[in-house]
Amino acid sequence: ARHIKSTAYFLRADIVGICELPPYAVYSHSMATGEPISLHHKYAIAVVVDQDWKTARATVGNDWISSSMSFMSYSASGFIACILADYIRRLGYPARAHHARDYQVVVPSILLKAGIGEMSRIGDIVINPFIGPRFKASIVTTDLPLAVDKPIDFGVQDFCTKCKQCARYCPSGAITFEDKVM
Repeated sequence: ARHIKSTAYFLRADIVGICELPPYAVYSHSMATGEPISLHHKYAIAVVVDQDWKTARATVGNDWISSSMSFMSYSASGFIACILADYIRRLGYPARAHHARDYQVVVPSILLKAGIGEMSRIGDIVINPFIGPRFKASIVTTDLPLAVDKPIDFGVQDFCTKCKQCARYCPSGAITFEDKVM
C-alpha cells in the first residue's frame, strides 16, 4: 500500500486512500451503454486531485474558468489512475481505472471508506478536512493485496447540523434546513 500510494503521489496525486471494494459501490450496468458490469476486484484505490483554491475563490461557479478548472482536475486524476492501473497490471495483478465518464463504481462510497472525507449536506459530495469539496477523484480497482485505510470522522456531520449555510445560500432551495434523511 505504501508503494502504491508513493507511486500515485509521484504522479502528482494530492490525496490517496485505499479500501476494500464494497459490492454496493459497483454499478450493476454501464451508464454509457446499459451493458451489465462484472467487476469483482477486492480493493479500491482513491486518487484525489485538488482543483486549486486560488481559482476556486475567483469563480462564481458558472463561468468559463470553473469548467476549465473542473476539467483539468478530472483529466489529472484520470491520467494518474490510468498509469497506476497499468503499473499494477505490469506487477501481475488485474486492475481497472475508473475516471471521468468511465466509472463503474460509485465514487463517494469509496472516498468515505478509504478515509478521504465525510459526507456533507450538499448532496453526494464528500468533504475532506484539508481541501473541503474542492477536488476531483478517480478510482483504481484491483486484486493486488493492499493494507486498507479507515474512514475518518473530523466533525462534519455535527458541524452541518448547526451551520446550514449551504441551505441558506442555495439559489434553488434544493438544500433543506431540515435534519438529514438517510
